[in-house]
Amino acid sequence: MGAVVGLAAAGTAVGVAVSRAAARRVGAERLGSAAGLPPGRSDAELREEDPLGHASRRADRTTVVHADDGVQLAVEEIGPLDAPLTVVFVHGYTLSMASWTFQRRALATALATANGSRPTARLVFYDHRGHGASGRGSAANATMEQLARDLATVLETRVPRGPIVLAGHSMGGMTIMALAALRPELFGSRVVATALLSTSSGNLAELDFGMPELLTRLRAAVLPIAAFTMRRRPGLAERTRRLAAELISSVTWSLSFASTDVDPALGRYVDSMIAGTPVDVIAEFYPALAGLDHTGALEPLRRIPTLVLTGDADRLIPPAHSERIAERLPGCEYVVVPDAGHMVLLEKPEEVTAALSALLRGVAARLPALVGR
Repeated sequence: MGAVVGLAAAGTAVGVAVSRAAARRVGAERLGSAAGLPPGRSDAELREEDPLGHASRRADRTTVVHADDGVQLAVEEIGPLDAPLTVVFVHGYTLSMASWTFQRRALATALATANGSRPTARLVFYDHRGHGASGRGSAANATMEQLARDLATVLETRVPRGPIVLAGHSMGGMTIMALAALRPELFGSRVVATALLSTSSGNLAELDFGMPELLTRLRAAVLPIAAFTMRRRPGLAERTRRLAAELISSVTWSLSFASTDVDPALGRYVDSMIAGTPVDVIAEFYPALAGLDHTGALEPLRRIPTLVLTGDADRLIPPAHSERIAERLPGCEYVVVPDAGHMVLLEKPEEVTAALSALLRGVAARLPALVGR
């Protein structure tokens, strides 16, 4: 039972899988059925009625970027290459670029579509190594520094010029902070604003995930064993995870959402995606997250406008972590979304999109001074 609970916690504790975008990921048809939608809809109808389906995540370009160790990173873009601003979205642990599905659709319509005038921005989404449609790297490279180098490669390859806004959720926010530590000169020159959603600058090993103290102690003992099993015996771990599907579903829901009126389709969406994240990938990245300390990496972000956003009932990475980031970034915009958990970007998409839009409007107002960077 300890192994089952450990695997369930390890699979959901630091981040909740939302999508997988490769041949291994669940197809668009399954997404549509998971959301309870009838087959045979047109793309336009699906985009309008099924924000969780693949048809709602159109891309103007799909490409691959090669990381510095050769790993292929899947990239999707919306909007013209010559847009005056580029927004790069960085997803969380065990998620994929599809976790931004609501924001992607809304911002694509508002910013990256010609609507009678030149689009304001290009939107760039990519999958971390080992996640979504991206390739797998060696276990030795499952580090925050490597994720920062991957992000730097995406910027150098897909956004060689012009101002950039970085938006990161959970581990995506940590990746942005890791980039600030690795390449501080980018912030204020190329990177002109950031958004850090439901994230932390460190002390993740101390999280209790809303559990009583006794269970927290058990989790601390079980997780290393579960992580070892996932690395050394992934086949056994995957079978155990399938057997524990109902338990994992319950834990996932509890750690993802806080409000009582969440559409059940979102729960089915999360459940249908979580099995697409290999357990050994979960295990390989867990030590990097548990040992995270990016407090000092926040200094470069003081030079630029930053949005810090969290759900007020986030049990995964509690609001206190966002508060500490906001305290170290005087002048940042700090937003606490009521009645929202860790997956605030899915649970309260309108509030998240509104906060991101406000940040981007501020940047757009300064575009004449920023163009050429």
